[in-house]
Amino acid sequence: MTNLVRTTIQISDLQTGMTVEVDGKLRTVGNNSVSKTDHGLAFEGDASSKTITRVQFRVPTANGIELR
Repeated sequence: MTNLVRTTIQISDLQTGMTVEVDGKLRTVGNNSVSKTDHGLAFEGDASSKTITRVQFRVPTANGIELR
């Protein structure tokens, strides 16, 4: 069992501080990560994809499992 939860979301739904998976590597979304191009929104300059994989971590707490 892994503590990672992967969800596919639209690039337009990204927020600063989210963790995403790009080419098998985890990255944190920064203030300048999402930009507008002639072809729509782009994550770090790549406008070819409209969706991205968001990664959340399952963290055990006193109140049960939480996603962070």
